[in-house]
Amino acid sequence: MENFATRLSGLMIEKDISAQKLSSIIGVDKSTIHGWKRGTQVFLSNAIKLANFFECSLDYLMGRSDNDLNFTPRPCPPFYQHFRTALEHLGITAYRMRKESQITGAYFNDWKKGADPLMPTLIAAADYLDVTLDYLVGRET
Repeated sequence: MENFATRLSGLMIEKDISAQKLSSIIGVDKSTIHGWKRGTQVFLSNAIKLANFFECSLDYLMGRSDNDLNFTPRPCPPFYQHFRTALEHLGITAYRMRKESQITGAYFNDWKKGADPLMPTLIAAADYLDVTLDYLVGRET
């Protein structure tokens, strides 16, 4: 499977869109797009903008899946609120997840305060919970 940087570059080629044009569409500087193509980490809010633009799942965008190019997401609820709901639905407590995964309590505290998660941390959470990124953030049921 491809990683995010490779997948983003490929999607841009498929859509025949420049970094300048994409940056103006999603509201970031073009240097940010270039940074992502070189491997800089992306925050959830920007990953969602990219996935919405390319009409794909977050898992496809991040290179976790080779499927879901024609993904139609539902609107995302606030991350932490949905994350807690997902944990409850899966029968996992935040305490248990902190103890059994590499995701520290500091992340949970930051997310609770409204911090925008970085995708590598969400990928680790999705892997631990054995769910898709889109389920984890509320883009799919």
